[in-house]
Amino acid sequence: MKNNWKHIIITTPRLILRPWAESDAEALYRFARDPLVGPPAGWPPHTSVENSREIIRGVLSARETYAMVLRYDTTDSVSGETVSAGTPVGSVGIMFKGCGSYPHMTNTEAEIGYWVALPLWGRGLVPEAVKALQARCFGELGLDGLWCGYYEGNEKSRRVQEKCGFVPRCDMVIPPHPLNGATKEFFTYLPREEWEAGLEPVTHEMSLRETPFRAVASGRKVIEMRLFDPKRQLIQTGDEIRFTLVGGGESVTALVVGLHYFPSFAALYQAMIPRVGAVGLGYSDGDTPDPDDILEYYSPDAITRFGVVGIEIGIRR
Repeated sequence: MKNNWKHIIITTPRLILRPWAESDAEALYRFARDPLVGPPAGWPPHTSVENSREIIRGVLSARETYAMVLRYDTTDSVSGETVSAGTPVGSVGIMFKGCGSYPHMTNTEAEIGYWVALPLWGRGLVPEAVKALQARCFGELGLDGLWCGYYEGNEKSRRVQEKCGFVPRCDMVIPPHPLNGATKEFFTYLPREEWEAGLEPVTHEMSLRETPFRAVASGRKVIEMRLFDPKRQLIQTGDEIRFTLVGGGESVTALVVGLHYFPSFAALYQAMIPRVGAVGLGYSDGDTPDPDDILEYYSPDAITRFGVVGIEIGIRR
């Protein structure tokens, strides 16, 4: 297990998690030099590309430490520029006994740490990566529990842990941190049994207008198209969706049989129409499908920020 992880590649809806390489130094420096990124997590901003290369060699080469690499071109919310697919934009890793911040871990526990580039804050990328490592820790590494920590004042990190199922366990008073001034560190915990309970199927609620509702109820519409926002990020294959007719009170329940992720509705249409036809997306016979139709529901900025998901459904009979 100690040697095999260097060959691990984990794919999530919007990310590829893979080991860091020295060739990532320039991209790492681009984001890790920002003083708003490192200090809240307890590490100093990087000072040069060579400094980032040294960090890759000495820190990010640690066992089970992964670069968070974009699967799709993504807009930088600060500069408006495009961050290309294949760019590392953060890091997530598993730390074992003696290596993490929490001093009382057992041999069957680990701690998860993470950060993401400032231009990509608020898009749910870190919870996406953390949940992937939770599955690795419990499903492949056979661990019994996971720890996570954050310094006082780091509310963004606290919210990530909350979204990923970690619950408050303890806090520790520390000397004032030289980078962020914190005098307390908080630790949260996720036991295996709680993670497993979270894998149980969930019923989600969605409302539909008359035409798409009838298309779902008849079985003609097999792809429900939605923004991949935090609410939709909770949906898993095997869950159910209860669709309710707007203003009508009728409902129909569908099983989620697949999830298909895209950077835009245009990309979804291009991939899914050859497979399920325009009718499968909810159009009537003879309609001309146009991804701009979705702009009635979602803004271009929201689509750029979160991407989209095609939820493949089958009606419960």
